[in-house]
Amino acid sequence: MVSLRARLTGWLVATLVALLALHWLVSGMAPRFIAQDFVATRLEHDTESLLAGLHVDENGGLRLDATHVAPIYDRPFSGHYFVVSGERGEVRSRSLYGEDLPGRAPQTPGVVRVSEAWGPRGQPLLVRAETYVVSGRAVGLMLAEDLTPVREHLARLHLWFSAGTLVLMGLLLLIQSAVVRWGLLPLERVREDCLRLESGEVAQLREDVPLEVRPLVREVNRLLGVMNQRLERSRNALGNLAHAIKTPLTLLAHALDEREGERLGPDVRQGVARIQEVVDHELGRARLAGRSASTERFVPARELPDLVEVMRRAHAGRALDFQLQVPEGIAFPGDRQDLLELFGNLLDNAAKWARQRVVLRVEEGEGLAFAVEDDGPGIPTERLGELSGRGVRLDEAVPGHGIGLPIVREIVDHYGGSLAFSRSEVLGGLRAEVHLPADRARPL
Repeated sequence: MVSLRARLTGWLVATLVALLALHWLVSGMAPRFIAQDFVATRLEHDTESLLAGLHVDENGGLRLDATHVAPIYDRPFSGHYFVVSGERGEVRSRSLYGEDLPGRAPQTPGVVRVSEAWGPRGQPLLVRAETYVVSGRAVGLMLAEDLTPVREHLARLHLWFSAGTLVLMGLLLLIQSAVVRWGLLPLERVREDCLRLESGEVAQLREDVPLEVRPLVREVNRLLGVMNQRLERSRNALGNLAHAIKTPLTLLAHALDEREGERLGPDVRQGVARIQEVVDHELGRARLAGRSASTERFVPARELPDLVEVMRRAHAGRALDFQLQVPEGIAFPGDRQDLLELFGNLLDNAAKWARQRVVLRVEEGEGLAFAVEDDGPGIPTERLGELSGRGVRLDEAVPGHGIGLPIVREIVDHYGGSLAFSRSEVLGGLRAEVHLPADRARPL
């Protein structure tokens, strides 16, 4: 689809070129007609002067008084000619030098004929022919003038006019382009707002836009509001469900404690413990979710300290040392809840296996790159590929339900990133390394 600016510019340029071409054509023809009318008027004046000096005798003979003949008609091939024809002969201007004018005067008196013809030396002529009645006899007068000088002047005028038209068209195109760019500037601001919305810098589009675009912007903002409301309801429902299950599970755990000696008690207690762990995990996610908008950018230096503190309290009985290394100024345009779940699962998994230390290190660069390491026993190289399998646990002695790392894999894959497991060269345990590219960031 061609852009709106390109379509407007194309149609405006085509219209401008067509109008200027029509203007150039009309303006080029008009001076020629005006010049011919001017020459025809001058020939009419010369005709009146010749008539004033023309005499016709009783036999129809013609005599022309030289005082009524302009000198230019006496110079050979001067470009100004006349022929006076009567019943008994004719009078020619000396400028014809024995040549003749093409055509004849009309036979009917009062009829004027003005036409173009070729002269004695092939020059273009404007010929005026008319028949008069002098002393009761019909006399035809033909006067002609060379159009070459007039056409040369017109050609120069047309050349200058064409150059001026081209310059004017260039200026108009520049002005037109600036006007189109200025007129579409509000749409450019809407596009910039959409990019800022995608990166999480704003929660809604600005509505101070032209009237034609305002309904679209308002509809987008309405949809954003609906999405945020649905997300908030889902989070609230998750928290409410976890709270609702937590109390019955506590009562069930107490009841099992009272029947500790029974054979079925340990199995039931283990199942209750796992359910309790899931509930605590989801409650922690609900607390971290808060009321943030789905378009908020994830800032590791601001979000991760609280998450690490939650993990430190969750594993308070083991007195683990959580070390956080996060440079300032890093912001990733991904959904805050997705990334908190990503970091939380990796930290929780590392804490379960760690002996004393868990290190989270965020690297500077494009996108979001970080690594989580622990000083636990680690995992044999040949079994690293099994870590992201849903429900797979490599050591049943460690509490857990086996869905944390597969969730990590799903989030990383959705963001078009990479997830790699290896042995930590510094701590000796498991190292999980994640890289999420910025251009593929999108919320789940």
